[in-house]
Amino acid sequence: MRILTVANHLGSLGGLERTQLVCCQGLVGRGHTIDLTYVSEGDFTEAWRAISQSMHQTETTLPRRGNVTASIGAVFSALRAARRLRPDIVYVFRTNDVPFGAAVAAVTGAKLVLHLCLPPPHTIPRWLRSAFRRIDITLSVSQDTAARWLDEGVHLGQVTVALTSVDLERYTPATDAERAAIRSDLEIGSDEFLVLYAGRVGREKGVDVLIRAFALLAETSPGCRLVVAGGPSQLWTDQENREYRQELDGLLVGLPARMVGAVGDVVPLLRAADVAVVPSRWPDPLPRGAIEPLACGVPVIGSAVGGIPEILTGPMAEFLVPPDDPASLSGALLRLRSWRTVDPGLGERCRKAADERPSLDDEISLIEQTMLAAVD
Repeated sequence: MRILTVANHLGSLGGLERTQLVCCQGLVGRGHTIDLTYVSEGDFTEAWRAISQSMHQTETTLPRRGNVTASIGAVFSALRAARRLRPDIVYVFRTNDVPFGAAVAAVTGAKLVLHLCLPPPHTIPRWLRSAFRRIDITLSVSQDTAARWLDEGVHLGQVTVALTSVDLERYTPATDAERAAIRSDLEIGSDEFLVLYAGRVGREKGVDVLIRAFALLAETSPGCRLVVAGGPSQLWTDQENREYRQELDGLLVGLPARMVGAVGDVVPLLRAADVAVVPSRWPDPLPRGAIEPLACGVPVIGSAVGGIPEILTGPMAEFLVPPDDPASLSGALLRLRSWRTVDPGLGERCRKAADERPSLDDEISLIEQTMLAAVD
């Protein structure tokens, strides 16, 4: 198959961007061709360059009210470039790219595939609903996300749930020596209890809830550290992100904590951590931040919302907490405070939970089979 995928930013803004890259890498590994239309470059650019048959940068994939003439010109230029590629599949991950994908599909006869990585917005505009009618296949990262979109009454075509997976050969537990070396590089003591958040830093992700919970923990349990890794959320304006960051900075005053920004390779942080937290207050579809730590043998505390309970199942379900509840989250952190000494087998159980999930190979196979059936 020749697959044209459409991306906004080629960088580590969050799980969506990494999931798109990983899925396309997997499809290339199966012998399919990837062409890329994108808006801005980032720290994933070289990885995209390594797998893409062609790369076309555009100013936008949607006309913009503030610059209608130029933005329409950019969209038509990208559309002409895409038409020359004659793709079999147009593969989009952001709902705002559905109209562009629908236009490409209309002029090329390609099948349009949407990979849902986000829950529906509060209001779905009519123009977007109209573009959704052109979708042939929808892949969803979780049952919860698919159900929420179906409840909105939008057309999704054939729906297949392809649970997000991670490369278990890349995300692995650290030995004691490896963990000590990573912590030394991070200037974190070997006996400190390291709490990690890795993901988008936005209000919907509940980072403020985690900081409030950590403050409660630090009051009664010395020797704790918090690291927050991630860039600003794309769901908010620059001004809203700045205001939220100022709020977080205020909450962090006097705490043994730091924010390190977006991290291209989060594996060292995961392997150094004692616990990872996914404190989402919105219906997080299936956050990689709850899967990757398990694979590294690190327990995860997550909000019982969205697709998170589809990750923390069985024995791991005991680490689910109510969303937007700092006290409950702090209590869960306290219960895990000394797990490495009082329950040293927990790390192995976390890794087992990751092993028992559908593998990355299973995920790519399901995506490939669904696409091939559509173009037959």
